[in-house]
This record gives sequence, structure tokens and C-alpha cells, in this order.
Amino acid sequence: MTQPHATPTVLPEPRLARLDNGLRVLVTTQPHLSLVSMILLVRVGSRYEDPIDNGLSHLLEHVLFRGCAAYPDTHSLNAAIESVGTALDAATAPDYTTFEAVCLPERLPAMLSIIGAMIGEPNFTGIDVEQRIIAEELQDEIDSSGRDVDPDNLAKMKLFPGTSMGLKVGGTLAGIKRFGEADCRRWYARFYGAANMVLSIAGPIGLEDALASAAKAFGQLPVGELQLAKPASSRGDLPAFEFTRHSGSQADLQLSWVLPPESHPDWAALLLAQRLLDDGTCARLRHRVVDQLGLAYHAGADLEVYDGLSIFTVATQTRPNQAVQVLDAIHAVLDELASAPAAETELARMRSRIELEIAGLRDSCGQAAYWHGLAELHPGTAAIASRWSRTLAVTPEDLMQAVRTHLDRKRVQLTAVGELEPVWRAALRHRIRSDGPLRTAAHR
Repeated sequence: MTQPHATPTVLPEPRLARLDNGLRVLVTTQPHLSLVSMILLVRVGSRYEDPIDNGLSHLLEHVLFRGCAAYPDTHSLNAAIESVGTALDAATAPDYTTFEAVCLPERLPAMLSIIGAMIGEPNFTGIDVEQRIIAEELQDEIDSSGRDVDPDNLAKMKLFPGTSMGLKVGGTLAGIKRFGEADCRRWYARFYGAANMVLSIAGPIGLEDALASAAKAFGQLPVGELQLAKPASSRGDLPAFEFTRHSGSQADLQLSWVLPPESHPDWAALLLAQRLLDDGTCARLRHRVVDQLGLAYHAGADLEVYDGLSIFTVATQTRPNQAVQVLDAIHAVLDELASAPAAETELARMRSRIELEIAGLRDSCGQAAYWHGLAELHPGTAAIASRWSRTLAVTPEDLMQAVRTHLDRKRVQLTAVGELEPVWRAALRHRIRSDGPLRTAAHR
């Protein structure tokens, strides 16, 4: 029987206000900390693109660092930012783009002022330099002939054919070269309005002070319009096996399932499943594939959250002649998760680790700003405390039923990249398309 667990550390609740132009400002007051984190989240990324615009969101993120009216070039802008806090960290994801920095509380007005100037009046210069930088960045994902060999990119391209969910965040080499200043200005005008952004601030600062500084820094942004990500529809011919030949001593294997969004009743159980598979050195995938069988250096699982859907992945690398053994081992782990209740000792360990993470969030202004900001930007994303409360309430029966329902073998795509001989590919394809214990259990 599942034993009661301790009440997790209470996290400070964020307070929300809006500027006159519609910018949402979220402030999480953490008086026990010494630093303040700010993150500006924008609803723009590859999920908002068509193939002809693919990569433009990421390029624009780079171009915004090339200078603005107040700081005319990259060096002067970065020097101003780093004179009051950490370097400004930016990232583009399918569903959003972020700009994030940390500073002392008394320097927050100056930090916000600099970033507000950067976002508010960009110069749109240096586009050709940023295109070359991104071309170098993309080299990690392609082979010498320009073919994409990144297993995650390939998996999403095949899972979501013809939709923006299948587009690469960075775009393609040929596509990036086509963009010019007019494209960047067009994309900026569409997505960088106040109504399409959230500014999240966390640390030893109150709402009123943070709001006053935000109004001075971002109050002149145009209102703009709230943008919606393009729908994502997955392939209808699962189960499927996808193979890309790529020379190397190891082969990549990635199992992928398209799942419901975080708001779905089963989602918390699926998150617990992910943690049982890949959370710490005692996790099931590592224990079976690595520690017991020695078939790989690492085997892990991930549950990616997007606007309107989630993706569950199990991934590893192994020598090509061991690929079939690895897949069989992964299937065995999943079968066990679906058919046998998790032991109380294992669940207790997961609860302990979750509670430790929640306590750690209380001590991190960066994590508080990010999680609260993301939940406000995409309402389908639960606040972190709510997410963990739901997960802690999952029973062993809930867990088994969710795995049987959603991680069914008839709904999986296996993406393989490497030097796999035809006989090994045939064996992998057969195992993906044949009935196994997990598929049978799902239809009892």
C-alpha cells in the first residue's frame, strides 16, 4: 500500500499585473534570496512558421543582439548588459523564445532598461554575420553532404509530416541564407508586440517596484497581437520504423510517442513513468540497459511539453550489432512498467527526489521566473507546484493504466541513425510492427 508522503515545500506564488500596452508582468517575491532573475518570453518559434519561413524566429533572436538605437553594436550592447548583471542568455524553442539574465536587486531597473532598449528599437544589422554563425551551429545536425542526421530532428520530421511541429528550430542552411532585413522586420513586427510577451521576474523584490521598472523599460512597446501556434497533426500510419544511414561506431535509437497535453488526466502518471525510467542512477532504463546488460553508456527517457501536445521519448546509443538487443531490453522495461505495480520503495524514492526539487526551486530565482513565466505564456502548462502535486498523487494502478494506454507499441515510431546492416534493420522493423506484451496488455 502506498504510504503518505510529506507535504512538499511551499513555493512563493507569483503576482500578475499588466502594463498599459498589455505586457504581462509576473513577479515572484523571494525575500530570502540575494539575486533577481528576469526572463522575457515571446510566443514565437518554429511552431509559428511555414516551411518558407523556417528558421526565421531563431535568426531574429540572433539579430536582436546586433545592437539597437541606444547601443549601436553587439559589443556595446553586451558590455552594457554585463556591466549590471550576467550575460543575456537567449534561446529559441518550437513554442517560444526567451531572453534571460540575473542581477542584484538594485540593478534590476538598469538591466530591464537595457533589454527594453534592445527589444524595443533593434537596428537589424549584421544579418549576414548571424547567418554564418547559425550555419556553423547547424553543422552539428548534418553530415558532410548536408543531410540531417540528428535523431531528434528526424523523429519529429517523420512524426509530424507537413506541419510546423516537424520543422527544425534552426531551419536549414539553404533557408537561412534566403532571409534579409525585410524578413526580420516583418517577423519582428508580427511577434514582438507586448500582447505576445510575458516578463517574469523572481527574487527579493516586490510587485510594485518591479512593475515600475518594467513600465519604464517596456512601456513603449507596441501592443501587437497574441499569436497562436500552428496546429500539430501526427502521422496516421503508426507503428513505424525510420532509418537514416550515417557512418560511425554507434547507432542512435529513439522511440517516440505523441501524447496528450499536460491538461490531460493521465499526464501526471506519464510524467511519473518518465521519472521511473530515467531519474537518477537507479532508474529502470539505466539499471537494465547499462548496469545489467552493458549494452550502452546511457539510456534515458524524456517527456517534452508543447502547446497542445506532449512527446514521450526513449533514446540511447549503442554499437550497431547490438541495436536489436537494446530494443528488446527497452521493450522489457516498458512491459514491466505496464504490467507490474511499482514497488513502494521505488515510489518513495521518486517522491523524495521530487520534494527535493521543489525545495530547490524555492532557492532558485531563475527556475521560479522560468516556470511561472512559461505557465503564464502557455496556459496549458501547469505551474510547477501543481505539476508535482498531481504527480505525487499518482497511484501504481494509475501508472500502469497510463503506460498501457499511451505507450502502446502500435502507437510508436522508432527512429534509427547509423550503420545498420539490412538484417538488423529488418529485425528492428519486425519488432516494432509485431505484437508484444505491452500491446497485448493495452487491449485486455
